[in-house]
Amino acid sequence: MDFLTLAGLIIAFTSVFLANWLGGGEVVLLLNLPSAIIVIVGSIGASLIQSSFSDAIRSISMLKWTLFPPSYDLPTARQSIFLLAVKARKSSLVSLDNDIGKLKNDLATRALQMAVDGAEADDLYDRMSEEVLRLRQKRESAIEFLESIGGYAPTLGIMGSVLGLIQAMANLDSPEALGHGIAVAFVSTLYGQGFSNLVIFPLAKKVTYHADNELLYNQLLIDGIYGIATGKHPQRLDLELSGYE
Repeated sequence: MDFLTLAGLIIAFTSVFLANWLGGGEVVLLLNLPSAIIVIVGSIGASLIQSSFSDAIRSISMLKWTLFPPSYDLPTARQSIFLLAVKARKSSLVSLDNDIGKLKNDLATRALQMAVDGAEADDLYDRMSEEVLRLRQKRESAIEFLESIGGYAPTLGIMGSVLGLIQAMANLDSPEALGHGIAVAFVSTLYGQGFSNLVIFPLAKKVTYHADNELLYNQLLIDGIYGIATGKHPQRLDLELSGYE
């Protein structure tokens, strides 16, 4: 579990409430359900309009990476490729048939299966590279959905403030109610900025970080299997793959 994400969120929100408290503000004024609804629900709804259902579902699935990040062990992957290359050089590509099931990566499994089945090395590389790029494009679309939520949130916050001011103006004959209403109205703007800059954008950046590591990991595996398919010397192949770390 990535406790750094939790720590960051706690610190970010604590700083807002602490600053409000030190400034003499009432904490209860920062808690406003209607503001939260128009900012959070409204920005998600606006993002759904511009995106596809698959992108929305994929982005929700990728959000779990912020707390439970995927593991992309580049040194271990490089070592596995080296051992496969040594075995292929001593015996043959066909001897790697029993090792296909040991790979814990779908792209690498298909690539090695193609190599063992006698596919042309260049065709193998082109096809698997396209799959890697398509997967990356799907990840980017999901990340863009998250970022669009963060983009709409501040605007929805302003809209919430305007609605709050409209309601506050209805109490012009009551100065106390008017002042309280104006204070509550601007909470929507705070929610919009906070939801965007303290939650959505940081989480999207972390998801992007893991997506970049996934791309690097997949490229290493595909380049390694391509090197095995072309009969490249294990030591030379390992040296070339060391650039990924």
